Amino acid sequence: MWFGHAVMRIEGTRLIMETPSPFAAQWIDAHFALDLKTVAMETFGINATVLVMATSSKPEMNVGATCERSPSLTISAPAGSEGDAVPSSQASGPGRRQRPGSRRAFTFRRLDTFVVGLSNRLAYAAACRLADEFDPECASPLFIHGECGVGKTHLLQGLCARFIEAHGRPALVKYVTGEQFTNEYIAAVRANTLEPFRQRIRRLDLLAIDDVHFLSNKTRTQKELLHTLDAIALNGARVAFVSDNHPQQLESFDKGLISRLLSGLVVKVDRPDRDMRLELIRRLAAQRGLRLTPTALEATADRCIGSVRELEGGLTRLAAFHELLGKDEPEIGLALAEQAFKDGAARPTRTVRLATVLQVVCQRMSVTKSEIMGSGRHQRVVLARSLVVYLARELTTHSFPEIAQMLGRVNHSTVHTADQRLRQQLVTNKPCILADESPVSLRELAEQLRRDAVRPENAV
Repeated sequence: MWFGHAVMRIEGTRLIMETPSPFAAQWIDAHFALDLKTVAMETFGINATVLVMATSSKPEMNVGATCERSPSLTISAPAGSEGDAVPSSQASGPGRRQRPGSRRAFTFRRLDTFVVGLSNRLAYAAACRLADEFDPECASPLFIHGECGVGKTHLLQGLCARFIEAHGRPALVKYVTGEQFTNEYIAAVRANTLEPFRQRIRRLDLLAIDDVHFLSNKTRTQKELLHTLDAIALNGARVAFVSDNHPQQLESFDKGLISRLLSGLVVKVDRPDRDMRLELIRRLAAQRGLRLTPTALEATADRCIGSVRELEGGLTRLAAFHELLGKDEPEIGLALAEQAFKDGAARPTRTVRLATVLQVVCQRMSVTKSEIMGSGRHQRVVLARSLVVYLARELTTHSFPEIAQMLGRVNHSTVHTADQRLRQQLVTNKPCILADESPVSLRELAEQLRRDAVRPENAV
């Protein structure tokens, strides 16, 4: 589509591409900059340059410079070439067919588009260091773990893109998922090409494996990876992994492999904190052309506290409600946001026990069970007691008299009052200071406790 009407010319070590329109030139520059630069360097050497221009206005663009500001990094390699260990990702999408001899494009996310906050600062710094430092033992192997949707894959792909820019060896970088690594190994065993497979992997400069927990129960693949790590370390290569769990929590994993994973830097990426969520919402809303009032922005951050994917889903919901109910308004306001998230609270799929609610509240509020069931009037204890009653009414089938009895209260009117008081406070959504002196809005705190209580391991 984009190269079919373009004309390529070669002047010395310069590759010049002329397109019929400025739009086509901008598109090629934004999406295929590194492809062209890589091909030119492979053909003419490291001094090669690439220019993309429109035949009408001749606006020249230096591809080597635009790579720095491009939101993604694209690497290409001959389809089916066994000699190239190149980045591979799902960017091309499942089921997309490649023509024989064509070049496959692999689009990486970039670290300069990654939103950094308290929850991921260490992981981000480790990824940057592994990509930039020339000492291969600086942070390798790097193991990043955390819940789904917190940006682990973005970090891993950004690490690959940054390493390629810093060191200029795209053919010696391989990004692969645990499933793809397993499939490539099995295919090599069946085709009796195991030795070429090992040679391709072990000559890499950077091996990045996403979702390495997929190798659980795959004994032979784990053994192959273990030997690969031993061999690749001798060559001074870097290794990075991403998983949902800490290495010690990986089920059915070889002890030797776990030991190798623990030998480097293990960092966790937590859920985005409030400031980070606000920044993510601003960026995602700007990308979608959505305008949110400050109060709607705050409400979205309070209700979507899980992952980046949840924030994206929340904005999708807001956009749909705005299209259906408020398209005449230029901005999405608080009323529309509250209506959109009214039925979006976490609900238990199985029965939640009052003891579970009491446990998660005590742990989060740093109070004891005896303090909640006692008569103390400390501000944090009173808030914790009200949260227990509120969540018990929201998540369990207990009535006010039953909740009062379980909390050691003679009269259920006290727990009823606590529930009503908290619901009124949720409307104003005043900030509260926890035991660790971290400020959090009351609505966000209630949502965090709700999610902790309805986790599958806490249900019966």
